[in-house]
Amino acid sequence: MSEIAGRHPHEEAARWRAIVESAVDGIIVIDDRGRIEAFNPAAERLFGYAAAEVIGGNVSMLMPADYAAQHDGYLERYRTTRVRHILGVGREVTGLRKDGSTFPAHLSVGELAIDGATKFTGIVRDLTDRVNLEIKLREESGLVKVGELAAVLAHEVKNPLAAVSGAIQILGGKLAASEDREIVEDVLHRLDGLSAMMTDLLLFARPPKPRLVRVDVAALVESLLSFLRMDPAWQDVECRVDGTTSVVTADAELLKVALQNLLINALQAMAGRGRLVIRLLRTTDAVHIDVVDSGPGIAPDAQSRLFTPFFTTKARGTGLGLATVKRIADAHRGDIRVVATGADGTTVRLSLPAAPSPSAPLE
Repeated sequence: MSEIAGRHPHEEAARWRAIVESAVDGIIVIDDRGRIEAFNPAAERLFGYAAAEVIGGNVSMLMPADYAAQHDGYLERYRTTRVRHILGVGREVTGLRKDGSTFPAHLSVGELAIDGATKFTGIVRDLTDRVNLEIKLREESGLVKVGELAAVLAHEVKNPLAAVSGAIQILGGKLAASEDREIVEDVLHRLDGLSAMMTDLLLFARPPKPRLVRVDVAALVESLLSFLRMDPAWQDVECRVDGTTSVVTADAELLKVALQNLLINALQAMAGRGRLVIRLLRTTDAVHIDVVDSGPGIAPDAQSRLFTPFFTTKARGTGLGLATVKRIADAHRGDIRVVATGADGTTVRLSLPAAPSPSAPLE
């Protein structure tokens, strides 16, 4: 007789209980009415419920409303027809956590009989990491196409734009009427906007290769603000820089592009009026550059996509500004994230490696 055959029923039960409780995937057992009878620790971690909170409840509580409304109907049809639709066949579903958040999952359902009663066992595997990886791969594949498009645009659009802009400036210098000069200035402003968009596209499409030197962040920020204040759009914004001199290891030009994008984004968030603070914080190995605006905050549904390429909340935005900042931060082994947002404003933090020593040149 084998070892398993000779094992006491209580020992066998304890053995299978230990296997179920140590399983990586969530295991849920329900009766033929959909009531939950077993909920292993992995399922507790996955859904955020303690077993005691769900035992006896309908399994539809673990599903979004559109799935939950159909589930009992599936069980009823199976009881009356015995036709299998999902039994023994894995499929992708959406799970609902206790906190109301959802997640992608793979569900495998099996049927068993215990003391003559029909039970169903569901094995749930979290697919969040896989789905995120698939999204990342699709984005990277898209970036290759963007890079190819950017190379064409650089030749077919950006260079002619510069020539057109130069020609209009020459023509504008020959116009005497003030209203004609205003039209020329408006055309030049729009051409500058197109050129800036092309620059963002090129920078985003081609992975930046930083030329690392020691950069005085405070000096760079002050210089950038002095330049931006010449634009009338900044006349109703109160700007301030807080913090002592902070030195980072970075590419000065790329850092300037990143900061300019953050500052312009903050200006637009405040609709051109309000208070803007650039706060410099130094830790042991990093410098944090906080851009703090007094705008209305970021909507919850937009926060997770804020640094996604081509996502924008602006009517005429390209969706590349903050994505470009993230690309620059990543190229420096740094980080960009929203640390606070609400009705009183938003704080976006750009973190970069602090300069380790004064041996490199300072810019």
